[in-house]
Amino acid sequence: MDLRGLRYFVTVAEEGNVSRAARRLHMSQPPLSQRIRELEAELGCELFLRGPKGMRLTAAGDILLEEAKALLAGAERAKERVSRQVTAAPLLRVGVLGPGEATLSAPLAAAFARSHPEAVVSLRQGDLTDPTMGLAAGLIDVAITWTPFDETGLTVRTVQEDRCFAAVATSSPLAGKTSLTRADIDQSGSVRFPVGVDATWRAHWQPSASAGGPEVHSLDECLHAVLWQQSIALVPESALERHAVEGISYRWVTDLPCTRLVLAWRREDRSPLVAAYIEAFTTAGRESPAVPQDRVVYV
Repeated sequence: MDLRGLRYFVTVAEEGNVSRAARRLHMSQPPLSQRIRELEAELGCELFLRGPKGMRLTAAGDILLEEAKALLAGAERAKERVSRQVTAAPLLRVGVLGPGEATLSAPLAAAFARSHPEAVVSLRQGDLTDPTMGLAAGLIDVAITWTPFDETGLTVRTVQEDRCFAAVATSSPLAGKTSLTRADIDQSGSVRFPVGVDATWRAHWQPSASAGGPEVHSLDECLHAVLWQQSIALVPESALERHAVEGISYRWVTDLPCTRLVLAWRREDRSPLVAAYIEAFTTAGRESPAVPQDRVVYV
């Protein structure tokens, strides 16, 4: 098994469909299907059950998915460690969920540069498949993300709190209401998250437990599904202004708990770079009325 083949397998498993996986990988479908068949032949078992509605993992496929993700994460860590050694400069890897506005701050950059002028800060933009962008696996050092997610072993600092809104097509009857409840949207067609998404994250952000809409990986894909397929998606309040789209209305979901924009890092990480970035981020955002609070969650 090679890393590329494992990456192909993980993408097909997450999409549940070879055509969608091929588009995501920017390749044609036949060679992707061939590589999956070769992987099954190499392992001597079927990894997927094929059906008219797509592909789902067999028991063997479930095992390989878990192991493949761990192997790919390990390879990424090795690449980062070698990169650090070659560049000989301290490297801080920051992950941000969705658009990177939170990191595009001149005061933040200036404050961090004053304390660590020799350091290099790299940015990894995440998507809805992993709210912490591989933080626990060591793929990044600091995550800028939204709650709720599994916080085991992490320290979490709140930056701000937001209400949660449903994005609905303006033509939908739900758009005629001034606000919504979870019951209003639970039976409606909504976007769905890929296999393997953090269960806590899915329970909050997937509008309906029986979601029958398209699988999504980003906020843009969510809004496209709302506009083009009349699905429903959930977004934090602060995203409304940035994502004003003709044909999409936003309605407050009154009984959905608030979400928090947070900084998260591994509890055991004592890196001075991480501490300096957290302090710089907090200093740069002090005009916000929210008061950051640390919480450590133990295993």
